[in-house]
Amino acid sequence: MTAEDIYLKTKKLIRSSGSSDPFEIAKYLGIMVRTSSDFSKLCGIYTIILRKRVIILNNNLSREKKRIVLAHELGHDMLHRDLAENRTLQEFMLYDMTARPEYEANMFAADLLISDDEILELVNIYNYDVNQTANALDTDSNLVGIKIESMNHRGYKFKSDIQFKNNFL
Repeated sequence: MTAEDIYLKTKKLIRSSGSSDPFEIAKYLGIMVRTSSDFSKLCGIYTIILRKRVIILNNNLSREKKRIVLAHELGHDMLHRDLAENRTLQEFMLYDMTARPEYEANMFAADLLISDDEILELVNIYNYDVNQTANALDTDSNLVGIKIESMNHRGYKFKSDIQFKNNFL
């Protein structure tokens, strides 16, 4: 799936649900969202149980990290539901860019949670770098880096030597 395909899926979902909030979107889609305090390193999982789509988040995460993990898991629902029908998708390292489904789910989360206009304003008008942009948006710098990468794939020309940490959670 291309960056443009993922971007268009997120925009369509935001339009149809009326929100970019992953908790509202999950409710709109009929996905059961639960939390568990039993996870130690696991951030979240997406699975299908008896034809019911379920996302379980680590209750020990901050509210912002839960939003990011939920957006990522929604990416799996929208892009990789067929994989979940055969196994549970577990997120140990949320920003693992080496596996194609993880890369796509990360890009989905970035496109869902951060608008192109926010990046354009902060980077082009205020000349913010990735960390300053993340601070201004109250989000993770890895997510901002992935958003910028998504925009570059879609024709924007941002500095592209951004390094992602795949184990920051």
